[in-house]
Amino acid sequence: MSNSTDRVRPILVGIDGSSEADAAARWAAAYAAKVRAPVRLIHAVPEGDWYGSAAFVDGGALERDLRAIGRKHLARAEAAIHDVAPAVSVETFTADGTIASYVSKADAELVVLGSRKSSALRDLTLGSNTLRVVTHAPCPVLLMRDAGGSADVGRPIVVGVDGSEQSDRALGAALEIAHTLGTPVVAVNYWGFAVQAGLGTGFENVDWVSIREHEKHWVETHVETMREKYPDVALSTVSAQSSPTRGLRAMSASASMLVVGCRGRGAFLGTILGSVSQNLVHHADCSVLIVR
Repeated sequence: MSNSTDRVRPILVGIDGSSEADAAARWAAAYAAKVRAPVRLIHAVPEGDWYGSAAFVDGGALERDLRAIGRKHLARAEAAIHDVAPAVSVETFTADGTIASYVSKADAELVVLGSRKSSALRDLTLGSNTLRVVTHAPCPVLLMRDAGGSADVGRPIVVGVDGSEQSDRALGAALEIAHTLGTPVVAVNYWGFAVQAGLGTGFENVDWVSIREHEKHWVETHVETMREKYPDVALSTVSAQSSPTRGLRAMSASASMLVVGCRGRGAFLGTILGSVSQNLVHHADCSVLIVR
C-alpha cells in the first residue's frame, strides 16, 4: 500500500449482490474518502463456455439476464458508496470470467471483498473464489466481515509479526490503516516452539523465563523500528507461547481487523498462501487483510 495522501490507483471492490459485498463497498467508500482514492466496483460474469449448451438453446438469454442482474448489483453498491462518501470517484466494471482473473492484472491499491466465517458448505465457495483472489492479487486483499461490533474503530487492528519480510509489510500496512482510521494497533508474536515440539512449559532443561523475556524484548524492539512514520498510532505488543493460528484466531474475537503476511518465516519456500493466513481467511471472527 502507498503512503501517499492522494492515491492514483483505485480501491477495487468485488460486487456479487450479497449483503457482505455491500458492506465491503461501504467500508471502501469511507476509507477511500480519507485517503482520496477512487473506487472501482467489479462484477464478474462467467465466460462463454460456462453456459454450455444453454447458449444454443436460449440464444444467450441466460447471459443477458446475468449481466442485467449484475448491473443492478453494481448500481446499488454505487449508490451505497455515494451515501457514505459523496465526493469519492466511483466507476463500475463488468469483468468477463472471474474477479480473481481480473484483479491479477489490475494495478490497484487494495482489493476489498465481502466475507464471513466459513462453514463446511462455504469452504467450497471460499476455496474457488476468495482464495483465488487472495492468491492472484498483486496487492493487499481485505476480506471484510461486518460482524457485530467488529467494525468498531475502538477495537484494535491486530497484526502478526514474525520477522519475515511479509510480516514487516503487514505491520507497515496495519500502521498506515490505523493512522488513517485513528485505530490502535496490537503487534503480536507467537513463539510456538514448545507447542510444536510437544514439550510444554514443564520441560526441565529449558529456561522459559529467559525465553519469554527474549521474545518480549525482540517484538518490542522490532516494532519500534518500524513505527517512525506513524508516531501518532497507539501501538502495543503481545508476546506469547502459542501457535500463530490459535493465537490470532483468539485475538480476532476482540479485533476490528487482523493483518498478516501471505506467508511467514515458517512457510515452505514457494508457497503462495501460508497455512496461518489461509486458516484466518476461513475462520477469523473479524476482517482479515492479507499483505504480500
